[in-house]
Amino acid sequence: MTLPLVEHTQDHLATDRFGQPLRGVEAVASTNERAAAWAAEGAPEGATVLTEYQTTGRGRHGRAWSADKGQNLLFSVVLRPTLSPDRFGLLTVAAGLAVAEAIEPFVSPHEARLKWPNDVLLEARKTCGILLESSLTPPNTDAVVVLGVGLNVNQADFPDALADTATSLRLTTGRSVPRAPLLARLLRALERRYDAVQSDGADAVRAAYRDRLVGLGAATTLRVPGTDQTLSGTVVGITDTGALRLRTADGSETTVHAGDVTTRSKD
Repeated sequence: MTLPLVEHTQDHLATDRFGQPLRGVEAVASTNERAAAWAAEGAPEGATVLTEYQTTGRGRHGRAWSADKGQNLLFSVVLRPTLSPDRFGLLTVAAGLAVAEAIEPFVSPHEARLKWPNDVLLEARKTCGILLESSLTPPNTDAVVVLGVGLNVNQADFPDALADTATSLRLTTGRSVPRAPLLARLLRALERRYDAVQSDGADAVRAAYRDRLVGLGAATTLRVPGTDQTLSGTVVGITDTGALRLRTADGSETTVHAGDVTTRSKD
């Protein structure tokens, strides 16, 4: 049986590829895993897997992702980018920007901001996480990338461990948000920004991302994934490949390709 959310989204969908086709499952271990399996079977670019509940959803570095059933948007899109693998960071940049732009009409007058590398914030709290996973067919050609998006839409509360750092569109605005038109708008924005970073629109995407970047010009500390090491400096912006540019205390600039912002000055 088709999920009502899928049917209602299709009524609003105005994309060329993203969400076409759109598969919905009531519950799944991980939409990224399901989309990757679908891609291996030959799913076209833009094929999207949507669920109402993930039993083992995950974020970056294998972290768990938890969301209430039937309240949010949990989906993954199959991508077959023409970018070289060293530029895949731009896909995360494009996705974060697209989500921020898509949700703003639903949360106005609140502004969506971006926390490098993959979080969308409302009122300094996380409302969306993005997980990009890729595979390459030897000899490093025919890339398949799965873009996973977890957006907190109508969730009204969070576990104690997340209560101070997570939010939803509903908690931010005080009103429920219709998910189908929001998802259709999201898929359209994702397609547009994804296409842009693979053409002559990459500079505009980076500039728009930078305008929303939390901590720009502020002192920031990042934790190196999988270690206890930290790196401190001032956020300058992002590189042509989507990496973070950080100016350290000695005045030199370093490029960070992976990390978690642990402290920052207020904007």
